[in-house]
Amino acid sequence: MINTFTPVYHQGNSIGGYDLGSNADLAFAFDYDHSGKPDHLILYRPAKGAIWILCNNSGNFTPVYQHGDGIGGYDLQSTADRAFAFDYDHSGKLDHIVLYRPTKGAIWILRNDSGTFTPVYRHGDGIGGYDLQSTADRAFAFNYDHSGKLDHIVLYRPAKGTIWILHNDSGTFTPVYRHGDGIGGYDLQSAADRAFAFDYDHSSKLDHIVLYRPAKGAIWILRNDSGTFTPVYRHGDGIGGYDLQSAADCAFAFDYDHSSKLDHIVLYRPAKGAIWILRNNNGKFTPMYQHGDGIGGYDLQSYADRAIVFDYDHSGKLNHIALYHPQMGATWILRNDAQK
Repeated sequence: MINTFTPVYHQGNSIGGYDLGSNADLAFAFDYDHSGKPDHLILYRPAKGAIWILCNNSGNFTPVYQHGDGIGGYDLQSTADRAFAFDYDHSGKLDHIVLYRPTKGAIWILRNDSGTFTPVYRHGDGIGGYDLQSTADRAFAFNYDHSGKLDHIVLYRPAKGTIWILHNDSGTFTPVYRHGDGIGGYDLQSAADRAFAFDYDHSSKLDHIVLYRPAKGAIWILRNDSGTFTPVYRHGDGIGGYDLQSAADCAFAFDYDHSSKLDHIVLYRPAKGAIWILRNNNGKFTPMYQHGDGIGGYDLQSYADRAIVFDYDHSGKLNHIALYHPQMGATWILRNDAQK
């Protein structure tokens, strides 16, 4: 297997005019034009109101949306503001934006009509009974019912054990899972705990949850059977040889082999250069890529370094990795030349 990553885009001072000049800058992939492809990049700056959406034409990134005063009425004036792409209308497309403000309870969901964003959901007191009153609160989109659609929202509170999963019925959110003592045996009692959706069984569905604890080595993967979560993987010493012993460790799901399935796990350690990509064979995780000096020329030598998946080539596959360095402005997008 050839597992060479090469840059299809690498710039040191901005992308598409967005300067990436703040440590607060964050990014994620988004389906702007309702194509079913998350091939646009959203970059935003909490506390400053800036949010841009970039279109990619063979490596030439240009803004289709650029504002400094928030989006769709949401002002983005808090350092706590976070956002992610969501399938609000059960279309199978990540073409809505969820914005939320931990500690304040605010959560909005925006629909896009050719660059005009309007709220389809707008509340200041949480969502579906979850109050969003903690600075620790986090959220992500999840496929709860094995439909192949990321149309449920997981909200969780590290260190407190709280985790809820919400179903959306035309803007009315109700809990299909609601617990204060963790999930599937994982206690969520550390402030470091993080979680994301994952395709464990190569089904093309992000219907498993990965929970991990940086610096402690713990990582669990949970299967859902009608609201009963059970571990299909449960270890306290890392995964696939990656030890998870740094507080800086981060992880996310990735389409390594261009299969349209987010069934590999990327783990990386900012400031140390380590990045591994793991394949799953019935619960046995093995590295397809393991390096301690960065990836594709990007050195991963800063604590500020962040990485996300992206559909660079409009294939509908999240098979590229975008790495960026807030404040310094560096942005690289890597193609995986893996061939069996």
